[in-house]
Amino acid sequence: MTEFRVQFTVEARSAYDALPGERRAQLDGAMRVLARDPFRKTSTAQLGPEEHLRKAYVAPGLVVEYMVAGTIMVVVVLEVFEESHYLIDEDDAT
Repeated sequence: MTEFRVQFTVEARSAYDALPGERRAQLDGAMRVLARDPFRKTSTAQLGPEEHLRKAYVAPGLVVEYMVAGTIMVVVVLEVFEESHYLIDEDDAT
C-alpha cells in the first residue's frame, strides 16, 4: 500500500505552527491515518464534484480541506475551532 506524502500550503502550515503541542500531536496522528487512505469513505467528505478535493474532521476542533494529486496530499485549509468557546452557552439558553 502506498502512503501519500502530506504537504501544507503556507496558510495551513501557519495554522499548524500556531497549535499547542498536544493539538499538533493529534493532528499529526490524524494525518498519518489519512496519508494511508485519503479517500476514506467513513471519515472524509468529497468537496464538490471532484473526488480529489476532500474534507475531514480529524480531531476535536480540527478540520482539514485537502486535495490529492498523484501520491501527494496537500492540506489547503486547516480550520481550528476552540470548542470551549461558544457564542451561546447554557446560561444564554435559559
